[in-house]
Amino acid sequence: MNGLMNGLMLLQNSRRPKYFLLITAVLFLALLFYFPLSLVLKSALFPYNNKFSLLNIISLLSGKYYQRIILFTLFQALLSTLFTVLLGLPGAWLLATKEFPGKRVLKAVSAVPFVLPSILVVLGFVIFYGNNGFLNKILMGISGSSGPPLKILYSMKAIILAHGFYNFPIILRLVSTLWEKLDNTQANAAMSLGAGRFRLFYTITLPQLLPAILAGAALVFVFCFTSFAVILVLGGGPSFTTIEVEIYRQARVSLNMNAAAALSLVGILITSMFVFINVHFQSSLNYHDTVQIRIISKGYNKGKKRNFNPLISIYILIITFLVVAPVISVIIKSFFPVRPGRTVNLSISAYSSILNSTMSNFGTTLLHAVSNSITFAVCTVILSIIIGITVSYILKGKEKSIKFLDTLFMLPISVSSVILGLGYLKVMNYIANPSKYSTILIILAHTVIAYPFVIRAVKPVLDKIKPDIINAGLSLGETPFRVFITIQLPLLKSAVFTGAAFAFAISMGEMNATILLSSENTITIPIMMYRLIGSYNFTAACALGTVLIIFTSFSF
Repeated sequence: MNGLMNGLMLLQNSRRPKYFLLITAVLFLALLFYFPLSLVLKSALFPYNNKFSLLNIISLLSGKYYQRIILFTLFQALLSTLFTVLLGLPGAWLLATKEFPGKRVLKAVSAVPFVLPSILVVLGFVIFYGNNGFLNKILMGISGSSGPPLKILYSMKAIILAHGFYNFPIILRLVSTLWEKLDNTQANAAMSLGAGRFRLFYTITLPQLLPAILAGAALVFVFCFTSFAVILVLGGGPSFTTIEVEIYRQARVSLNMNAAAALSLVGILITSMFVFINVHFQSSLNYHDTVQIRIISKGYNKGKKRNFNPLISIYILIITFLVVAPVISVIIKSFFPVRPGRTVNLSISAYSSILNSTMSNFGTTLLHAVSNSITFAVCTVILSIIIGITVSYILKGKEKSIKFLDTLFMLPISVSSVILGLGYLKVMNYIANPSKYSTILIILAHTVIAYPFVIRAVKPVLDKIKPDIINAGLSLGETPFRVFITIQLPLLKSAVFTGAAFAFAISMGEMNATILLSSENTITIPIMMYRLIGSYNFTAACALGTVLIIFTSFSF
């Protein structure tokens, strides 16, 4: 009896810190995410003297200008998603079913877009695919033409190509993970009945892969729908304005907060539907219970034998060209500026200009932008790790309440950072002298954007720690905090570093929320790169881009 009572007291004492941490984490999330988001929704639904009204949204939806923006946002997201799926599926098939020279190269190349900020992708596309870019110069040299034969920038083609480049790894990784673990019993039976490869694929394999394809496509659609930097730069004009760009324009240029809030509500409603689709199909995937049955057969061989296939080689070359060429172009351009006489010489002048306080024409120095980005990223990592570990500890378990809390804490992923930035911009109205707090608000916004990725890195590892180890420590009289510090935290070290790398890279490259909140004293590398691109100072932009490549690559 005494043993039972001691066990119950031990269980109760071990849960008390968890309740305290839960209250603290919920308060953090309420203040830093739900409160700014509620201010946006309030402006959309209570636009006139705090009275509920849908007139603001109705007038927006009935206006031809906003109808065109909403329809174009949907249209470009659908086209981009279709292109991304078509680009990623062949790679998923190769990774899942074939062994070939260059497989590691394809895996490595497919990981590159994950570590690149969107503004860096934009700059790479301008430098490589632009009218005066490397590709056109090569084609002009081959064909002897005086004008650029390939004109894709500032067009729908550029938007779709950039989105495909940025998002195809999602399809490739998600589908290939399921594909390589499919149970091939049905395929073997169909093959023995004389089914051909094509019929085998669309009657057996494709239906099994469909949940992964739809889950990936829904996620890609959300990313393309909420794309900001790609549209802002590569769109090149009002005809290619999307909801995210218009929110920024209304909030920072026209100062029409009600219109920005109404557009934000429309965007949230649309993306929420696709996030639900993603969650629905993602939950139906079961990577762990599937059984891989290798079939040694001429008709349906998983391809253990390494054979040279020209189609495979062409696909790898296309993907490598699409992914690597723009990144390499940024680095090359930073060392080879074009002189006034159109001569090209090796130079580090662009890097010297980063240290030169007289170079910048934007009210701040390039070195200050680098310093700000590093400071914001370090602070974001510290806060994200603390919050990510705390929330992961709270979410340990399989109760229904835990699943609800998981959704509650992961919701920031489904809200675009432009809308989050708009919410923080509205928070500034409640602060006296808000420019003094710009640094703090940017760090907090970056933390809200980054901490879910820390949770996704830490929580799976934390869930695998056996309860017996923890209970043994508690039974010896150790406090739950000391048990966590001495037993659990050392086991989480690798996952914590992974989460920190994600948080650092996300903060270093974050532009969407930052551009709404930044002042001249809080300019970051992505904001400075955007300004340099706008002033056609591509060499300095490439030097900053190379610095960004070094930092994000080093973190990973």
